[in-house]
Amino acid sequence: MEAPFFATVSSLMSWIVLEIEKLIENLDTATCFAIIGVVFVGALYLIHVIALCYGIFHLHKIYEPDATLPGVSIIKPIMGTDENLETNLTSFFTADYHQFELLFCFHSPQDDAVPVVKALIERYPDVDVTIFFQEHEVGFNPKINNMNAAYMGAKYPLIMISDSTIFTRPDGILDLAKRIMSEEKLGLITQIPYCMDRVGLANCFEQVFFGTSHAKIYLAGNFLGFNCPTGMSSIFKKAALDQCGGMVAFKDYMAEDYFFGKNLAARGYKSGISNQPALQNSAATTFTSFSNRVGRWAKLRIAMMPQVILVEPLQDCFPAGIIMALSVHYLFDITVPMLFVIHFFFWLSMDYMIMRVMQNGPLTVSLIQFIGFWLLREFSSPVIFIKALMEPSVRWRNNIFHVKWGGQIRDRISC
Repeated sequence: MEAPFFATVSSLMSWIVLEIEKLIENLDTATCFAIIGVVFVGALYLIHVIALCYGIFHLHKIYEPDATLPGVSIIKPIMGTDENLETNLTSFFTADYHQFELLFCFHSPQDDAVPVVKALIERYPDVDVTIFFQEHEVGFNPKINNMNAAYMGAKYPLIMISDSTIFTRPDGILDLAKRIMSEEKLGLITQIPYCMDRVGLANCFEQVFFGTSHAKIYLAGNFLGFNCPTGMSSIFKKAALDQCGGMVAFKDYMAEDYFFGKNLAARGYKSGISNQPALQNSAATTFTSFSNRVGRWAKLRIAMMPQVILVEPLQDCFPAGIIMALSVHYLFDITVPMLFVIHFFFWLSMDYMIMRVMQNGPLTVSLIQFIGFWLLREFSSPVIFIKALMEPSVRWRNNIFHVKWGGQIRDRISC
């Protein structure tokens, strides 16, 4: 049994060595491009593998309660309401953590969500809650304007920023606090964005996006030590951010979460991810709102890191498959259709397994439904990216922002 096996392996290795020798002998421009294509897509395959393995071994760990952990000040910026707001906020009022305060931030006392928060304060009188109304602007970034007063008034050494669309599990605060206090030089911990199980085609599509292409970048990026925080649900050490000038230092930057991580890293602090994903639970998701949101992120990436213009359009399944199939065909004369089919099923199966890891169990959609939403994401991605290139101004809430290269806001127009 062993002799035929080793003979086959030996024969395969000999063939590979022979083919490599031929490539070296006939190295030209086309061959160099083909090799670059194989290396590039091979790196994308490796990202899948790293994301899957890191997710399996890192996510969904359970911590025991620890009363020695410091208190947490939870900043909740809110603008408007939807039918899931009360459910999301209630999950924080009832969180299982020994010491925390809730700091709700509004632009105006007339905000529709103010009565919702006040009703919850009456329902849970033992929870430490403060409401802040924005008195003045400190810069161009409306989220910083909204949160800065709460940041200045926070009483605890750990600051958590959590958007109003986030639902937390009972031990969600514990998970973040335990993770950031596990190392002295950890300055920022992020929850990987994911979604609650919700009905509706747009909600399912959004969940597939955050469970596949988005999740693998966050998982692999954090494993490799890249700066990729998200502002929708994160925790940081207040003393560390104070070294960067406090929250007000980022008043004129979009994507303040990215610059939190970047400035903390410049001072020797590390970033990481928590064990639990951030559970987005908006009731107002539509295909249009989703594409606008993802398009806005693409515009910010282009402004902050212009090099993504060259790479990002090629990192999805179909462009990468074309590159790999043509490159391997040129180098080894293997048929293009077979290579593309192998690539397609590898990519699809890896994305499916990564989403299963994010979900921590069976998906709420069938395999056929998953494939349908996955294909829609793959086909819509280049359209969203091209639109972002054609319309670089960023529309967010009731404002239009023009962003300089590097991520700094040049000007803001109310609309």
